[in-house]
Amino acid sequence: MRAFDTSSKAARRAVVLLAAASILSACGTGPGASIGDGKSLRVQIPAGPMADRMQQVGRDFEKANPGTEVTFESVDSNSSRGPNVALLSSTATPDIGYLQRGTGVWSALLKNKQLTPIDDVWDATGLAHKYAESQTAYYTTNGHHYGVLYEELLIAPIYYNKAAFAKAGVPDPADHQVASVAEFESMVAKLKAAGYEGLGVGGSSPYDLGHTLDALLPTAVSKGDYQAMLTNFKPGSPTDVKYTDPGFVKTLRTIQDWQQKGIFQKGMLGMDTTQAQALFTSGRLAMLQGGNYSYADLKAAKPSFDMGWFLLPPLTKGRKTPFNAFNGDTLVIPAKAANPGLAKKFLRFFMTDKYQVSVVAASGSLPVFTSIQPSRLSNLGDLVQQQFKLSKSVGLVNIWDSTVPSTLGQAFAVPVLQKLVAGKLTPRQAAQQFQTGLEKLRSGKVSGATD
Repeated sequence: MRAFDTSSKAARRAVVLLAAASILSACGTGPGASIGDGKSLRVQIPAGPMADRMQQVGRDFEKANPGTEVTFESVDSNSSRGPNVALLSSTATPDIGYLQRGTGVWSALLKNKQLTPIDDVWDATGLAHKYAESQTAYYTTNGHHYGVLYEELLIAPIYYNKAAFAKAGVPDPADHQVASVAEFESMVAKLKAAGYEGLGVGGSSPYDLGHTLDALLPTAVSKGDYQAMLTNFKPGSPTDVKYTDPGFVKTLRTIQDWQQKGIFQKGMLGMDTTQAQALFTSGRLAMLQGGNYSYADLKAAKPSFDMGWFLLPPLTKGRKTPFNAFNGDTLVIPAKAANPGLAKKFLRFFMTDKYQVSVVAASGSLPVFTSIQPSRLSNLGDLVQQQFKLSKSVGLVNIWDSTVPSTLGQAFAVPVLQKLVAGKLTPRQAAQQFQTGLEKLRSGKVSGATD
């Protein structure tokens, strides 16, 4: 079994393909450039903790299928959100590709018939009965299945430096909740007075500011309006909910206020998530916006302080902030895969309770099978176990910016938020841009509303 980190190469190759506006073979080399041999399997996976855990799955698969060879190729977060689409639709594609369901890559591949239907994989593994109903619906297009969801992520818990909080005289947030924006801003003021920077967000990343919006939005609007925002982009959906309504505008205003008040770290718009994380683990930054997936990397950095976590404050008095759940990490079989039969066999092998626990949970993510009991997840890590437990009481909502199409969600939203934070848009101007995006989707003028 081989493991190659090809993220940068894949990105460069994909950009060239896109610039040329045509699909070309990558120099005519590799198993994907010719008819497959039925034994060599190329599997694309996201860079990070799970990449290491997947090596064991590859070894197990090779042992169960003598003569096969599995090669893992990692793709970084930025590449997976756009440039990777060219690689996955080329003759150089891996046999199994990785994408995020809500970034537009899925829609583009599906529209151009570049994904292999895998209904037989779903039937063999019983996925329709193992997923929650909403997950099954999300991965069903015109009655067919084109990908498998292999993990669930909890978005935007705020990790904090317990030593910094103690020095600043800020108590640990009770039950991981902060009562109000005013209380949160007071916490930051005390932390800054003690010599720390406030809340770390990767402002230059393609998703992190979107996660700030995702965390605040569910408590700024009613539950009914939030649910409407997850579906009203579909043409013909009955709704009177608008992005120019007060709750959404309040969310945008809060984000802009936090930049103007110095709640975010200095230079936030020029930092990606890796840089923000390094600032936090160095001890200079008191708090970091992350996810359950962040914890493994934070611990690996061996900070000199103990960590705690909490959720951002509600924007409506008396509400409790729920967790945002991201259901989008997807494995697909490209239409031009050299070994689609072997790829299906691998997906059937991987999508089991065994690997949901030993690979997904062990990587710090949450299993997606409803059959997995919390008692089996001791390998999640203490803080992630706490997050998982709290999610059962405060609830889970589907993350907004990755549930709506990318033409309204993450790919569209983050550049708007960056302009908002930079002072180039007012909250009302930004809200109007979201509303215009919604209206274009509902009219059918842009793609992505029906995939």
